[in-house]
Amino acid sequence: MNLFTEDGENGIVPILWAPELEEKLRISREWRSRGLEELMPDLPRDEQLRLQNRFRERDRIRRRMNKKLPPSSPSSSNSNPDPSSSEQNLLAVTKVDYMSEVHLTENRAIERMRDSVLMPFVLDGLHHYNARHPGAEFDPVKPLMQRRVLFRGHIWVHVNFWACSRTNSKMIKRFFAEIHYKTSHPNGSWDPKKPVGLVPIVEICTIIEEPLGQYKRSCGFCPAEFDILHPKGCRKFVCGNDKDRIGQRLEQCWPQPCEIPFAEFIERGAT
Repeated sequence: MNLFTEDGENGIVPILWAPELEEKLRISREWRSRGLEELMPDLPRDEQLRLQNRFRERDRIRRRMNKKLPPSSPSSSNSNPDPSSSEQNLLAVTKVDYMSEVHLTENRAIERMRDSVLMPFVLDGLHHYNARHPGAEFDPVKPLMQRRVLFRGHIWVHVNFWACSRTNSKMIKRFFAEIHYKTSHPNGSWDPKKPVGLVPIVEICTIIEEPLGQYKRSCGFCPAEFDILHPKGCRKFVCGNDKDRIGQRLEQCWPQPCEIPFAEFIERGAT
């Protein structure tokens, strides 16, 4: 991990992670999720509809980009078309095709990066779930979205992800997990020469069953546009729930580096 801290004796030095945390980070860096198009046939119906809406928005952006192409020259139907005009149209089409490929390549790279950022939370949540459901374990398929906040001195995370049953890889479910982390350094003390450990405490990791429309997309710190579906019932999760959200003092935890799938394409395509 390319994270650093300042050591009074040695200046800027890399943070030493505890072995179990380093292993989890390594797995996350090497994780490769299946593409969204590839996943589509295996998703539940509600998830397919949500993803199709994303595809439609992506295609709308592509059509808008194509409309910016110069119209075909009227002389193209003549026996002596203007070669310079035809060449300009060809160059314009080539440029749009090239930029679409560039965006696609960039988006895939960004998606791999965002997946690696979210995977530690997914692994912690599924480890908790599988330990409590022997014989009905799930394996990660794709991280979806997360939100972090500072509460009671810990980093709290809400995350949605897809996971598939170990007995039926075609059965993919959406999960919600609430996890908070305490540092291995007591009382906030810091020794750059000692490994850093983050101990996950999973409050809940549960399947979000269809129909998905019955769940809230927001809480005391998750904005609705992040599309993180939360389990029903004010006591199903601790941080940001409806009953205690007014009394809880939540602090933003930066950075929040991840966007929802396709957000990068839509943002750049719209410019």
